[in-house]
Amino acid sequence: MASLNLTIDTTNDALLAGYYAPITIDPQSLPFYFGDTISLKVQLLNKTNTTLAGSNPYTIINTAGLQLFMFLTDGKIGGTIYTQQISWNTDPTFSYFFSTLSLNTLALQTLLGMNTSATCWLQIGYVQNGLPVTVFSQQIVISVGIPATNLVVPAGLTPLSAEVANAMFVHLDGNPNNPGQGFFLVTPNGKKLFICAADNPDGTAVFQANPVN
Repeated sequence: MASLNLTIDTTNDALLAGYYAPITIDPQSLPFYFGDTISLKVQLLNKTNTTLAGSNPYTIINTAGLQLFMFLTDGKIGGTIYTQQISWNTDPTFSYFFSTLSLNTLALQTLLGMNTSATCWLQIGYVQNGLPVTVFSQQIVISVGIPATNLVVPAGLTPLSAEVANAMFVHLDGNPNNPGQGFFLVTPNGKKLFICAADNPDGTAVFQANPVN
């Protein structure tokens, strides 16, 4: 999953390279690719009036009590929402939000059509005490990503993830993450043997077939 950190100067509706690198960056340089799901971190900053040399001109907006919203839209009132994220978590220090954003939506596919890229609006805001506050609204570019590959499962069968398969089955060459793992053999009469390899005290190994029932 791709990751993207967004640091926002809420005073000037600008995107920064980071809290410790307050350099304005072009929103249209952000890597948004159709088909991706990206992991997002959003940090909101306020511009201060400090004039001290070497001091950071920004303060971090505390996330406590804020509900963050993110939309990709056509920028029009009552217009098209291409994708959105309205459910966010915050870090333990209440300094940034984090969540994911799906770019694999039919609305984005329609926007792109037969083109390799298209523009839309990235709009971010929060609600505090029932009042909405828009902190960022700029145009971005979404491009065509790698082709999506969807697993087609034959009728009557159930797909297994790699994680489930690793938990259910024994590797033919052993599993270094779970040494000593074995498997069962069942006789025609229903008797089970647990087959495994075991270590001897002298450093050699032995093949074991232990009856279970």
